[in-house]
Amino acid sequence: MAVTAALVRASGNRLTYLLTQDGNAGTTLNIGATGGATPDLLTDTAGRNGQMRRLAKANTEGYGAIATPMTQAKARAVLLSDYAGASPSGSTPANSGAFPTARAALSPRDVAAGWAIDANVAGSNMVLAITAPAAPQFCYLDVYIPGTNGV
Repeated sequence: MAVTAALVRASGNRLTYLLTQDGNAGTTLNIGATGGATPDLLTDTAGRNGQMRRLAKANTEGYGAIATPMTQAKARAVLLSDYAGASPSGSTPANSGAFPTARAALSPRDVAAGWAIDANVAGSNMVLAITAPAAPQFCYLDVYIPGTNGV
């Protein structure tokens, strides 16, 4: 099975997954936002009101100043609050009260060493790209919008 993610908490502004690396082949997992089977940001925010739901729809609807199609830079801006492409005026895309961006954080559940997270695109859709160590371990992934209710 390799790396898997199970949703353990969901609110309008936060999703928490338990990541499991069973030590078998494969050390990567992509969590998309296309409405597919969980783990999927769009699926896992279904029926919830909040910024996370709006953010999860960015692949098809864009998000604030970030238009479709998605690129890795746009995915990083939306999912990791990475503003490498900030405008010359100093404002950052999608970083406003109406369109706050997410952060993703890994927290060890046991010894959990060697986990990493980035944002990327697959088929023009943003994904959270998780890399796990080759040994069996557990880790939590929090995808959240800082400073909002329900975090």
